[in-house]
Amino acid sequence: MAYVRIPAAATDAFDLDALKLHSNTVAWDGDGDIIQDQEDAALVLMGRASAAEVEAYCDIALLRQTIVVDIAAGDPVILPVGPLAPDAVVTIDGEPIIGAVTAGRYPVLTFPDDITGTVTVTYTAGYADDPADIPADLQLAILDNATKLFDLRGSGEGQQGLSIAAARICARYRRVRT
Repeated sequence: MAYVRIPAAATDAFDLDALKLHSNTVAWDGDGDIIQDQEDAALVLMGRASAAEVEAYCDIALLRQTIVVDIAAGDPVILPVGPLAPDAVVTIDGEPIIGAVTAGRYPVLTFPDDITGTVTVTYTAGYADDPADIPADLQLAILDNATKLFDLRGSGEGQQGLSIAAARICARYRRVRT
């Protein structure tokens, strides 16, 4: 099932200062404040890549985003990206539907009887608009994986994929498919 993600949040799914602390690349000024250094640009790229990897691995939206998917109407279907945003309006071919979606991490759409054929379903998924509202363990997964990427940058060695901690955390969020 192919789908499109359209980001709605205007921020990254991580806090740069937290990433700097976690990766032990932080620099302090004389007042005890974190200052920008030459590693910030690399850390932002690695944080964004890690957030995207966590989303793809778990089929979730960390920050609010619109999901557009073409689905053949029929039996109830698990929507491809969760969790359903608390205030989400689900539409089928542009028309809002009420009561046909079971919310949660893995939202399920039950098609009304009068809907047939291939339809376009649009809905909002994500935990929030602010990275602080993402579950703490997923925040840690992003930070830990970004730190791994930072530590291994330019190296041809090292294990590929998510960091060990990120993989264990993401396994709790990943949908089991049968």
